[in-house]
Amino acid sequence: MYAKRNSITIGILWVLLLAIGIFWYSQENKRLKILKVKNKQLSQQLDGSLEIAKALQGVEQQYRFLREKWDLSPKRIIAAAEPSFSLDYLNWLVNQNNFALEFDFELKNIIDNGDIVTFRFLLTGEGSYHDLFRLIWHLTKNPLLYQIESFTINQSQNEKNLIQFKMELKGFSLTQKLATQREFTFDSMQPLAENVMFYDSFKPLNRVEPVRQTANMFRKETTPKPVDKGLVDIESATLQAVANGRVYIKDKNNKLSTMRVGDKVQSGTLTKINQKKSEVEFVLEKAGGARTVTLGLGYKK
Repeated sequence: MYAKRNSITIGILWVLLLAIGIFWYSQENKRLKILKVKNKQLSQQLDGSLEIAKALQGVEQQYRFLREKWDLSPKRIIAAAEPSFSLDYLNWLVNQNNFALEFDFELKNIIDNGDIVTFRFLLTGEGSYHDLFRLIWHLTKNPLLYQIESFTINQSQNEKNLIQFKMELKGFSLTQKLATQREFTFDSMQPLAENVMFYDSFKPLNRVEPVRQTANMFRKETTPKPVDKGLVDIESATLQAVANGRVYIKDKNNKLSTMRVGDKVQSGTLTKINQKKSEVEFVLEKAGGARTVTLGLGYKK
């Protein structure tokens, strides 16, 4: 009796253990399958990460190559507010090198090409033949990139020593997303040692032999020309400002006039503008001959 009961008890225990074992096995099998799936996913992610790391390494090498090429490039495209930056740059070149040039700046168009903005502007002005080509030389040699698209010159009708010119240029600017962290300033450019001489094409090829004349021993007094009261009287005028090849003169009636080289005043002409010293010179034809009057900011001599 007891033996039979013990056998039944042992059998029930074995069945319970077997059921527990089967349940545990099935659960572990499921976990194992989940781990295999996760392992496969992680392996795929690892393979993808290795590919990304390899691609990133190639990008970094390409970036270093392009950066080195950029640093060694003779020309630069920077992110700047155009067209004001180009106008400031041209005025800086004129003032820095004391070019005898006057010009008007006209923006033609601005085209946004995505990463690079292109713009065209026209310079129309007058000045020294030699200084005009010095300006072109500096535009060519300095690191900022500009392209001359058209260029015409003619001899000035008023001043035979000057030429009139029209020059259309194309400029380039980066968008802000491509801008580098380095801030560009005009003073950061290395000063250039000019090695340029241009022959003046308007200069006569043959020299005119001087004509011998008999000089009068006694100077004849010249009769002054009639005075145009509508012109500025320099004797009582004051200089207010000098900017971009123009001067601003205030007469005794507090009337402000804008003048350039060659403009007429009472008994004379504006002959020279020294923007660096903020001075202007006039040649006046008075009784007894011509004399030079120089106006500065706050003085006359």
